[in-house]
Amino acid sequence: MSEPTLTLEEEVLELYRSPIIGASYNNTFGEENIQSLVEKCRNLDEKKMQIMQGLVASYSKSPDLATSFVSVGVLHALGMSQEVEDAYQWAQSLDEKEKFIHHFDIGKSLAEYFT
Repeated sequence: MSEPTLTLEEEVLELYRSPIIGASYNNTFGEENIQSLVEKCRNLDEKKMQIMQGLVASYSKSPDLATSFVSVGVLHALGMSQEVEDAYQWAQSLDEKEKFIHHFDIGKSLAEYFT
């Protein structure tokens, strides 16, 4: 019996989850997750790339800190500056805005260094 085929969204979510952020020295801040997500997006056809970019942009406004800051790193690596700015604006409305903004800055730095 064949394995069920994952949807693009399921594939993308799996790249957020694996490897686990902080589980190893090589993925202390999600470096591997950002690299994998950027690589995945760059290897898609135009239509799927746009879908994935939309998913990542929506995840950049997730209340889950790891998801949102990895997303900001991916968006930054892909040159999607308006979506990065939108995430920063969204973070301004949060009670923990300083923590989110600090992590967004980390995500952007990781993207610059590792992608």
